Amino acid sequence: MIWFKRNPILSAVLILLVTAIGTEAWLLLQARQHARHAQIALEQKKQERSWLVRQSPAPSAKSQQAIEAEMTVAKNTIAELRAALKGTEPDWLAKPAPAKSIDAYFDIAAFVDKMRMQAARMQVVIKPDEHFGFATHANEGPEADLLTAVFRQRLILQRLLDEVLTARPRALLAVQREQPLTSAQRRARYSPLPAGNSAVTNPAAVSASHRVNVPADFFTPESRLSLERPGVVITEAFRLEFTGQTPALRVLLNSLATFKVPLIVRGVTVELLNTALLVAADSASLEVAINVAPVPLVTQNLSKFVVVVECVELIAAPPPQTP
Repeated sequence: MIWFKRNPILSAVLILLVTAIGTEAWLLLQARQHARHAQIALEQKKQERSWLVRQSPAPSAKSQQAIEAEMTVAKNTIAELRAALKGTEPDWLAKPAPAKSIDAYFDIAAFVDKMRMQAARMQVVIKPDEHFGFATHANEGPEADLLTAVFRQRLILQRLLDEVLTARPRALLAVQREQPLTSAQRRARYSPLPAGNSAVTNPAAVSASHRVNVPADFFTPESRLSLERPGVVITEAFRLEFTGQTPALRVLLNSLATFKVPLIVRGVTVELLNTALLVAADSASLEVAINVAPVPLVTQNLSKFVVVVECVELIAAPPPQTP
């Protein structure tokens, strides 16, 4: 302390020097900390750069042209498929439906009579009271909100039965259709699903509230086999059950494969029958039909066939959206 008092100037210089060294040491420490943070940030940026390098780069002009060319091919393919799925007779369902229930009743009655005569001409055994899937309307026409749906089913079944009877099976056992839908039910069933939902609507659930007490007319197709896609494809299923030999089934399938109309086979089951029992049953229960059109009793390779067919209709593609 005496030395500091004797050398005040030198003491002041030393104090200033020590203060400056301390300040510089503190600044150096701060700089090192900043440098360390900067180094960490730099490493993070390097990692981000490496990650970006590994990602797919933006398409070049050549890649963009290739993508556009593929999109054009895909659009053309879709257009061709849509045209093909309409069949070669696109207007076959264009006939207007009856405007009144009584008119629909007479239309169905005329259809049933025509099919009965055709079955007799082709020597195909049918039940005496066969209504070809329309026993529901044996005594009355469909209600107003089902006129269009039932008439459409009548047109489809007439086309299907023409093909079945032309194939000359031994006997036609059953004709069934899906439960027809009202306009509101059709909108609910065929409206597009929300994005990400690809489930197929269960037709039985949609139409359960409209079932009538004639179960023989109707069946519920398996949804997993259906081609229906809400907002894209409308389908309507029909079930045909008949007996005969394999050529009858082959002729039917070949006729449907020509795709004059969009009828697609979705299922075929075959059951080998006991011919002796079948002949006895036919002789008893189908006596009227046999008297009208005698059917030769073939005693070999007789089977029961069940064929499920869907009529496919594409929903019109939405117009392209302008940006």
